[in-house]
Amino acid sequence: MIYYLCAIFTTISAAVSFGFSIEAYSAAKRQSSASLTTAKYAISRSLALLIVAIGIVFFVSHPYLIALATAMTLVQLFDGVIGLKINRFKTIGPLLTALINAILLLLLIK
Repeated sequence: MIYYLCAIFTTISAAVSFGFSIEAYSAAKRQSSASLTTAKYAISRSLALLIVAIGIVFFVSHPYLIALATAMTLVQLFDGVIGLKINRFKTIGPLLTALINAILLLLLIK
């Protein structure tokens, strides 16, 4: 049961990350080509993580889930740090997500 909780939460985290990269792409279309290129890189990485996360829900693999949950925990942690300069929502949301993902990951490892 903890495997699926961790896998689903990690997938939700990856989906949110992908959503923010789509938002960045939409905003960058109105700005310089360098911003647009950077946003495209963010989309490609976020999409790759999302695809792997979805796969881990259907194809059970503890080692892959541990690796991906660790990666998504770090992504959310870094997003929370970046959010400190933007607003409270963009700080608290990612930090709470990182904390919950870390707790689920620790429960999975035990």
